[in-house]
Amino acid sequence: MDTEEISKIEILENEELYVSLSGGGKSMYQYIYREAAEVYWDNEVKAFKAPAPREWTHSEWYHHIVSVAASGLGISLVLTNKTEWVNIPLHIKEEIYGKQNM
Repeated sequence: MDTEEISKIEILENEELYVSLSGGGKSMYQYIYREAAEVYWDNEVKAFKAPAPREWTHSEWYHHIVSVAASGLGISLVLTNKTEWVNIPLHIKEEIYGKQNM
């Protein structure tokens, strides 16, 4: 399994969640849509994205993106001490870290 470092996690004004990659990703990541899991690759910003929460929280969507990337693309998305957090409330950041046992 390949590893991709997460450079940024961002909640946009429209509540979509973006998970950007340090290495810029690969063109094959666009095929994540085939998993039919509401996770998409935005080639312009080099990030995976999920829709605004309806029933799931942002942290649940984050973990869903990580899971779908692993099962559908064979990549492991990892947080680093350089990961930038944009418009992420502290409680969501804690939920993301807490589920990863970090």
